[in-house]
Amino acid sequence: MGTTDDADATVEPDYQPVFENRVRFAETDKQGIVFYGEYFTFQDETVSEFFRQIEYSYEQMEADNWQVHVVNTELNYRAAAEFGDRLVNEIRIVEMGTSSFTFDYRVKRLEDENLLADGSVTQVAVDLETERPITVPDEFREAVASFQGGLESDP
Repeated sequence: MGTTDDADATVEPDYQPVFENRVRFAETDKQGIVFYGEYFTFQDETVSEFFRQIEYSYEQMEADNWQVHVVNTELNYRAAAEFGDRLVNEIRIVEMGTSSFTFDYRVKRLEDENLLADGSVTQVAVDLETERPITVPDEFREAVASFQGGLESDP
């Protein structure tokens, strides 16, 4: 039998509930449930709110001469949300590379905490002028680590 070395285990930061929304009629389809594409909008709103809550908004990025490009996003659908449901969108950065970082995202119904969807978003830091990848600024890394109580980084 093998043993587990707890010192080698990585602990991911907790999800942070940063954005709540109520499902609007316009976000539902003929079946009366949230149209699948709307979850990408919810995910994007959650990323934007995460940046605001760590006090490193898109405007701050521009002032510091950088921005982010989304290079990958994924969503897994677990259960349906309906018109009027209140949703809690949660997020955390689980991987911080040299020039990129990856968020884990999930959305739950507020009333019953049922998981509706989960997934990830990977963004690359780029120079504002050249749009070429750059090293994620230390100030951003520090803001993330402070907000979520830690940060996983590439060695």
